[in-house]
Amino acid sequence: MKASATKLIEKQCQKHLANQGITTNKKLQSRLQEIFEQAKHQEAALIGLYKMLIPDWERIERLEGYPVVGRGLWQYIADLFIDFDQHHHPQVFNGGLWLNQGFSSSDEIGPWEISMDKCRIVYT
Repeated sequence: MKASATKLIEKQCQKHLANQGITTNKKLQSRLQEIFEQAKHQEAALIGLYKMLIPDWERIERLEGYPVVGRGLWQYIADLFIDFDQHHHPQVFNGGLWLNQGFSSSDEIGPWEISMDKCRIVYT
């Protein structure tokens, strides 16, 4: 049951990305850059990342675990956070929010893949 529920959520997330026009790594990179350009604070950028990935964000009560991304995608987002923090929050550890509350990473999936296997979404 858990595996099929996870696959359903993963399919919903993939469809959510596709509905936003995110169908290639290049489009994903472009959307990630937009999120950081539009954010006024690091928390807004982090929430923007979660909203980009997870449908029905407003209905979520909590997440248990984190989405898992490949190392290439994880590092790309980490670099965006570091640059953002250097410009907007030079007094904090650059990229610290991403390290503490961002997605997990794994070498077991492709560099730009996203997995929801380690993330349980609890809706209200």
